[in-house]
Amino acid sequence: MTKKSIFLFALLLTVFTSCSDHHSSKNLIKNIVSPDLDSIGKRGKPTAVADFNSEDYFIYKGEPMGFNYELQKSFPDEKNHEHALGNWGKISQYDDMIRYFSASINWDWRLLASLICQESRFESNMTSEAGAYGLMQIMPVTGRNFGIDITSSPENNMKAGIHYINWLHSIFDPRIPDKKERINFILAAYNAGPGHVLDAMKLAEKNGMNPYKWDGNVAIWILKKSEPQYYNDTVVKNGYFRGTESVHFVSQVLERFEHYKNIIPEEKIHPF
Repeated sequence: MTKKSIFLFALLLTVFTSCSDHHSSKNLIKNIVSPDLDSIGKRGKPTAVADFNSEDYFIYKGEPMGFNYELQKSFPDEKNHEHALGNWGKISQYDDMIRYFSASINWDWRLLASLICQESRFESNMTSEAGAYGLMQIMPVTGRNFGIDITSSPENNMKAGIHYINWLHSIFDPRIPDKKERINFILAAYNAGPGHVLDAMKLAEKNGMNPYKWDGNVAIWILKKSEPQYYNDTVVKNGYFRGTESVHFVSQVLERFEHYKNIIPEEKIHPF
């Protein structure tokens, strides 16, 4: 097998099976590594796999690893180029399903794709230690509350996740007037549960901060819910919570969403 064939095989695998890990595309990747798949696997995450200058083109897990990643479109005289790239602009094998379901909640489909990537890396059979399952990491009891068997198919798992997001909208739409700001609260609640987010809003308001703004306000107070003086406060109804993961969850989903917007063409104007 030639070096170019090995390179294209590695590129096909990574583009089709993974999603962005949201590193900055501004970093210049200077090294060129040997396109040996076994050694790549042992490294865990390659910086580049290319026969040429990796600064010019390479995407790993859907993310541009080089400086001029759009040059992917001009591999020299490669008839099967589009096939090898797995259709430029494709995030996952579930893109069409994500588009369909995102319309029902009026989300940009790339935002929903980023949430799913954060939850499961598009692995439809993933099960967490807590028992959450599937693409959207739904708890079985949540699925049953909506009358859905979350393990029966990726479509039903996503359907349950959409029902859950709609429920979160019913809680936060009346409370958060700004549509763009509201998405921060819904993402946080998707990860933490709405009770802990509502507690953090009450703590923010009690302590003179804006309960309707996430960054620098409610995000601070969901972190403070791990401290006894705050999770024992009379305005808190849901007790102790370690909010670090939830704060990271919001920022990582939104950061990846921005990345997706940079590399995937917009199809429709959305409020977020």
